[in-house]
Amino acid sequence: MRTIPLAVVCDFDGTATLLDIGDEISKHFGGAAHWEAQSARFHRGELDTRGIIEAIYTNVFASEAEVCDFAAGAARLRPGFAELVRACKERDAPFILASGGLRQYIEAVLARHLPETLRAHVRIMANEGLFGEGGLRVAFPTRSRAVELGCDSCGSCKRVAVAELREELGVRHVVGIGDGFADRCLARSADSLWAREGSYLHRYCALHHLPHTPFTTLLPAAEAVAELRVEP
Repeated sequence: MRTIPLAVVCDFDGTATLLDIGDEISKHFGGAAHWEAQSARFHRGELDTRGIIEAIYTNVFASEAEVCDFAAGAARLRPGFAELVRACKERDAPFILASGGLRQYIEAVLARHLPETLRAHVRIMANEGLFGEGGLRVAFPTRSRAVELGCDSCGSCKRVAVAELREELGVRHVVGIGDGFADRCLARSADSLWAREGSYLHRYCALHHLPHTPFTTLLPAAEAVAELRVEP
């Protein structure tokens, strides 16, 4: 197996993008009151990460095309994201967008906002939206693998991405980039970590004394990826 020195696992909503697009979809199509009620349940501990992902979409009855078009229009990529993907591409470092969001809207956002030459280097590991008359439901393709790795709360656990990079590609150093509650598993499994300044993940890392680099734009992360040298 060929050994790859470096790879990046990056969160999507609120990290690669300025807004949490999943939340925006829920508010727009399902109503802000529904989103707020489900968010409150999550903060009270009544829902785990997988549960809140399912709950925010239960009032969404729009079609896949409508949801994807809205997402692409609402999204803005975080400054430096394109440069980060380019830095990975230029040094042949795998780049995984690991997300608790839905594959369909992530693809739509990238198709509108990221050049195709860079999109081709991005692998998406996310949940699957199931669109139908009964409303938007969510499938969790990596859940069984996550359970094997010790997590059954994230839905799309980012430690699956980290494990696959190491086991299948022999990656020596995984850079994790994130912002939210669901990025705790990434914080615990990546070799180095970037946490969006002021985010839940930033506070979590500070509280638990986990080494991390705060960011507001992704330009410093892109520069670090371009320059990082990994010991054999």
